[in-house]
Amino acid sequence: MTLENWLSEIIKSRGINLSKMARLIGVPYTALYDSLMNRSRGREIRGWELVRVCKFLGVDPREFADKEKRGDGNEKEGNSGKTGQAD
Repeated sequence: MTLENWLSEIIKSRGINLSKMARLIGVPYTALYDSLMNRSRGREIRGWELVRVCKFLGVDPREFADKEKRGDGNEKEGNSGKTGQAD
């Protein structure tokens, strides 16, 4: 799951009106829509947009990073194991 998909799911599950949210946080609606709802555009959310969206939603973007880390744990451990052999 991508960061954009994660945020989109939170917004949908809470029934948040994207247009209203965009106005309240000062991010153009089209930017949010293209990043979070219109996956065919392939637009990634910008850092400053992410900060405002997460603050509005009351979520910590590290939650997503932690979730991804747990999901990819085996691959990352394998890579770190290779570099850790020299230690």
